[in-house]
Amino acid sequence: MRISEIWKTSLKAIGKNKRRSFLTMIGLIIGVSAVITVFSIGRAFEQYSSELLGLDSFDNSIGYSFTPKNEDFTENGLDAFTQEDMSRLETLDGVESVDYYDQTENGTKYAEQPIKDVGNTSRTNSFKLLKAEGTPVLYGRPILESDHINENRAVVIDEVTAKAINEKEPQSLIGKSISIGGHLFKVVGIMAERQPGPIVVSQDSSVTAEIPESSYERFFKSEKHDMISVNMKQTVNAEEVSKNAENMLKEQGVWRDFGNYATEDMTSQVDTLRTLLTSITLLISVIGGISLFISGIGVMNMIYISVSERTKEIGVRRAMGATKGNIMKQFLLEGVTLTLLGGTIGYLFGMLFGVLVSMITPLSVKPDLFTVLLAAGLSVVVGIIFSWLPAKNAAKKDIVTLLR
Repeated sequence: MRISEIWKTSLKAIGKNKRRSFLTMIGLIIGVSAVITVFSIGRAFEQYSSELLGLDSFDNSIGYSFTPKNEDFTENGLDAFTQEDMSRLETLDGVESVDYYDQTENGTKYAEQPIKDVGNTSRTNSFKLLKAEGTPVLYGRPILESDHINENRAVVIDEVTAKAINEKEPQSLIGKSISIGGHLFKVVGIMAERQPGPIVVSQDSSVTAEIPESSYERFFKSEKHDMISVNMKQTVNAEEVSKNAENMLKEQGVWRDFGNYATEDMTSQVDTLRTLLTSITLLISVIGGISLFISGIGVMNMIYISVSERTKEIGVRRAMGATKGNIMKQFLLEGVTLTLLGGTIGYLFGMLFGVLVSMITPLSVKPDLFTVLLAAGLSVVVGIIFSWLPAKNAAKKDIVTLLR
């Protein structure tokens, strides 16, 4: 008997008991939609976190920091890593480039400077360095692209910083100058206090002031020269290159006698974070998969009922030459067809929930081939596993007993 004929028979059997079939599929619809929703949102969260934190920029790179033995080193404004150190490191086999580590996130630079008259607060004065128009303001105007082009000494501070300087009339600071790192900048606007991100806390969520990038770099260093990033070629042994670079710094570093060099393995830290994000997604998906197990029991129960109701049909088919394998295939396909229908509906509901989540959060949930295959795979596996015993039981029945 052909598979197509067996499949048609299975569809007819499901169609004869529409209500029972639908009620059996409800559990599977809920289970598949839960897994697809959680998995899709989890993958979107991984992608969002990776982009927001700039994880890709740390791939195949090792960081090195320098800790001076004496505080005078930092006070004198000396660079922990000189151009001579960086040139030496670039000559090592397997090293592609060496850069100063800066506080960059998604192409935007951030920095820290003291603001006079703010006083002692638990907040860090975090500056966002802008080349284009900045955040909308409550008072005054935002930083403009022209401020960057003309290197204007303009700054926009948040409401909390403004109140720390002038508690009674913070808006009166508009047009006045404040001291930032020993240099005067004109307050052109006051913006609202930044709130932590709804999902991931980024550097942008802790910004207390915005300033033109060109103006900042005119008076300060936007790069921290107490840490460098050694970027390695894709094909090299990262551990070996890292060790060679560390040894070179300890033996030939310009300031080796004035402090200690340490390795910051960014690649392993990023890999650990990615593994953590993936593990969380999988864990929640497994929890959602429990409902699939429960729905599978419902499928098994329906196939058992179907077998008991169609004993005479099975007997007639066996008497007309149908093998045990044909009978088993029929009920297996009936279970798989039922779970595939439920899985398809569950997938559509799951993606619908995912799209709704993406409309109210920064996450981007999109249908892809992997989630389609996941839904189909789960449906088929549940159908085969939970239809196997009822199908085997039907195939084992004695012809004489069936025809009585």
